[in-house]
Amino acid sequence: MIKNTLNVFLLIFILTASSGAAEMEEYHGPEITVRYDVPLKNAAVRIASGYKKTRNDIETKLGWRLRVDPVVVLMRNNDAFQEMAGNRLVTAFAVGGRNLIVIDYSRMDRIPFDLEDTFKHELTHILLHQRIGDSYLPKWLDEGVAQWASGGIADIMRTGDKDLLQQAVLSHRVLSLKNISSNFPDSPNGLILAYEESKSFTEFIVKHYGESQLRLLLQGLEKQGTIEQAVYDSYGVSLDVLEQRWEKGLIKENSWIAYMADHMYWLLFFLAALITIAGYCAVKRRMRNYRDEDEGEGAEEGGGQQTEE
Repeated sequence: MIKNTLNVFLLIFILTASSGAAEMEEYHGPEITVRYDVPLKNAAVRIASGYKKTRNDIETKLGWRLRVDPVVVLMRNNDAFQEMAGNRLVTAFAVGGRNLIVIDYSRMDRIPFDLEDTFKHELTHILLHQRIGDSYLPKWLDEGVAQWASGGIADIMRTGDKDLLQQAVLSHRVLSLKNISSNFPDSPNGLILAYEESKSFTEFIVKHYGESQLRLLLQGLEKQGTIEQAVYDSYGVSLDVLEQRWEKGLIKENSWIAYMADHMYWLLFFLAALITIAGYCAVKRRMRNYRDEDEGEGAEEGGGQQTEE
């Protein structure tokens, strides 16, 4: 969600600007409007053409129907997008109250089909916020369900470190769900960890209780129930107990033995590199010793000749 006053102003500008303003045009598809920077017409057509299937997939996952047609904005200027997003890792965001999705297309054309997957993620946010009030929907569940519904895709750029959740489990630094209910951390690693935890906890619910029970949980929140009450009504345990069970499962899955096994290739490569370096140093030391011995023998022979004369 966009909270900064400047960001809100920019969003209003995007919504109220005429089609030709800021070199943007509009493509009107069935039940969707895509506003785009001029060079992105093909991408706008792709989004609009696939909208019906994307919407049907999400509605089937969540068991709800979208009530309002969305507006999608495709931007190619990363700097302009970042003025609104406020975080360099963010690639897209949704504003539920306006049924608006804004996507940084400069990040989308690097991976095939990433545009469609990101759009599905953001459309899930729109549907969730159409049905559940902001004060009743925890951020971890909002992001967890959006990742689950879109096949695991997140709306942030991942760093090269893919094991933040595993590392957090091993070092006992897993973020409490209560601490990521309203906002996610601002730091890159903290933000990524919050996304990973949200995805993991949602998948834990689906694995142990089924998709229908996840939908039941969301329906409880739709009725303006608290997350604690909705969890208890759906699963017969408190949210704290459910979180403890999830963490115990993470500990079993991410033991040091499992961590070492997952990184065995890297460890073998590292050990091989150390052995190579040690071997090189040993050979170099031997060559130096041989050279010193040869020089010593030469000196002795030279000294013996001088004595005979």
